[in-house]
Amino acid sequence: MNRVRAIALIIGLVAAAGAFAQVAADPLDHFYDDLVIWETMGLVGNLPAARPYPLQMVEIILKQVIERGDEYQKHLAELHYNRIFKKTLSVGTKAELAFDTLKGFKQMGLALSADLNYMFNPLVGASFSLDGWAINKLPDEELIPLRTGSTKDIVADNAKVGPFYVLPSVNSSVSFGNGEYYLNAGLMRGSYGPFHSNGVIVGPQALHAGQFDFAVNKKLWGFDMSLYALSAGDGYGETYVSKHSDAYEGLTVPRSEAWYPEKYLVVHSFSVHPYEWLSISLLESVMYGGRFDPMYLLPFSVYNMTQPLNGFRDNCYLGGMFTVKPLEGMKIDGVLYADDLSFNDIIKLQFDTKWRLAGQLGVSYAPRRSGLFTYVSLDYTMVTPYTYSHRNDGDNDLSEPNYQNYTHAGRSFGADLDPNSDRLNLRVKLRPLEAVDVNIFGAMIRHANVNQGMTDDQIEQYVKTPNGYITDGTIMNHSSVDGAGHAFNYSTPFLSQGLKQYIWQIGVEALCRLPILKTHGYIVFRLGYTFEANFNKGVNERIYHYETNAELLSREDALALGEAQLAEWEKQATGVEYNNYISAGFEYHY
Repeated sequence: MNRVRAIALIIGLVAAAGAFAQVAADPLDHFYDDLVIWETMGLVGNLPAARPYPLQMVEIILKQVIERGDEYQKHLAELHYNRIFKKTLSVGTKAELAFDTLKGFKQMGLALSADLNYMFNPLVGASFSLDGWAINKLPDEELIPLRTGSTKDIVADNAKVGPFYVLPSVNSSVSFGNGEYYLNAGLMRGSYGPFHSNGVIVGPQALHAGQFDFAVNKKLWGFDMSLYALSAGDGYGETYVSKHSDAYEGLTVPRSEAWYPEKYLVVHSFSVHPYEWLSISLLESVMYGGRFDPMYLLPFSVYNMTQPLNGFRDNCYLGGMFTVKPLEGMKIDGVLYADDLSFNDIIKLQFDTKWRLAGQLGVSYAPRRSGLFTYVSLDYTMVTPYTYSHRNDGDNDLSEPNYQNYTHAGRSFGADLDPNSDRLNLRVKLRPLEAVDVNIFGAMIRHANVNQGMTDDQIEQYVKTPNGYITDGTIMNHSSVDGAGHAFNYSTPFLSQGLKQYIWQIGVEALCRLPILKTHGYIVFRLGYTFEANFNKGVNERIYHYETNAELLSREDALALGEAQLAEWEKQATGVEYNNYISAGFEYHY
C-alpha cells in the first residue's frame, strides 16, 4: 500500500527544478530552453548579452523562428507566441516532490500562481508573476544536486503552518523600446553572456535582484549595460556561519540574517558581429557598495579609469566574450573574466604570477532538421584561487558587510563554483515525441582548499586572530592577511593542492509539455533522477582557526598549533558520500 501511494504521489507532482514562470521576467522560463537550441541552429543570432529579454525582443525572436524554422520549430515558436502574446493573464498551480533516497529526506511543495504579460503599445510592455508557495524546505535546504541553485525566489520569514513555510515569490519587469534600443527594468533573475546557465558573469541560479538593462542591438554591433541591485553579506557568509558560528568568540547574533542594501554590480559590453557566424565582445564591470555612484552609469565610461576617482575602493573586472558558428548547427562560445592580474609580470612574459580569472568554453550542436536528436553541449568552467572573493580595502572585521566580493544574498552571483574549482558539463536533449523531451546530463566538478600550502607568516596570523579569517576555501575566503600581505599574491596555485574534492553527477529527466490550445495554457509533467558521488566532501571546512588565548603563543607554538589543525582537517576532509535525487510532478496553467 505504501508503494502504491508513493507511485501515485510521484505521478501527481512536479520537480522543483522545473518550476516555470512567465517569460519576460525570468531567464528560467522554458522559452529560453528553446532559445538556446534556436541560437545553435542559427535561426536567431547576435542577441543582446543581458537576459531576460523584454517582451518586444521576445516577439522579434519568435517571429524570426516562425519565419526561418522547419515545421516543428515553427510550431514550438507559435505555442510560445500564443501563451505570451495572445492572453494577458494566466493562472494555475504548481506542485513538487523530491526524495534523497539514501538520507531519507523528503521535499514537498504546492503553489498557486498567476502570470501577466501585457503590451500597452508597441514600445511599452510589462510582465509580472506571482507564486504563493507552501513548502517544507527553504531554498538552502532543498534536495537538489550540489552546485545547482534553487529556482524559487523566496526568503525565509516567520510565516509557517505546521511543517510548511507559506511564502510568496514575485518577479516583474517593465520595458520601453524596440528591437534596436530598449530599457528593461524589474525584480528578476539575470543571465549575461553566451552561456545561459551558470555563466561566470551573471548566473540565473542566483536569487532574483533589482535589474536595469539598457541595450543597443544593431546589425553589425551592439552595446549592453546592466545594473544589478544586490544584497551584501557579512564576511562570515551564510553557509559558513551556519556550521561554525559557535567557534567564534563574541559572535552573538545569527549572521545568516545579516544582509545589507546598497551593493551594486554594473556591467557593460561592446560587441561587433560583422558576420552572422561571428561575434566578439569586450566587457567591463564593477562591484561596489555602501553608496550609489552615478559615475558608473555613464554608458561609455571606462570603469578602470573611474575607479581611481574613488580612491580605488571598488572591485573592477575586465573580460571578453566570443561566439563562432563554424558549421551549420554548431556553435562555439567563450568567456574570460579577469578579477585581478599582475600586469607587470605578464608584460614581462612571467606567467607564474597572479591570475584571478573565471573562464568558460563550450561547444554545442543542434541539427537544423528537427528529429529525435535535438541538442548536445559540452562546456568547461574554471574559477582560479581568490577570484570573486575580494574584501573591502582595510576592513578585516568579518561582522561588517562586504561590498566587493561577487555575492548576492550570501551566494555567488556568477558561476556557482567556489574559487579554485573547475567543472566539465555535458548535456544531451532528445525529443522522441513532439511533446516529450528527455534530457541526459553529466558533470564532474573539482575543488581544492587554497589554504593548503600557506606560508608560516600567514598561518601564524590565522591561528592568532580572534574572529579574523575564513579558511574554508569558499568564496568568503579572501586573500588579504593583515601583517602577512596577500596569500599567493604572485602565484596561482590552481588545483595544485594534494587533497581535492571530486563531485560526479549523472542524471536523466523526462518532461512532457502539453499545450492547452483553447486557452493558450499548458500542462507539464516531469520526472527526474540524479546520482551524485561526492569524494572528500570535507575539503570546504576551515583549516586554520583561532583558539582561546592563541594570541599569547610564541611563533613556534602557533605554527605547531597550525600544523595540528591542518592534520585534523586532512583527517576529517576525506571520505565519500553518495546521493540519489528523485523528483517528479505536475504544473498546470490555464
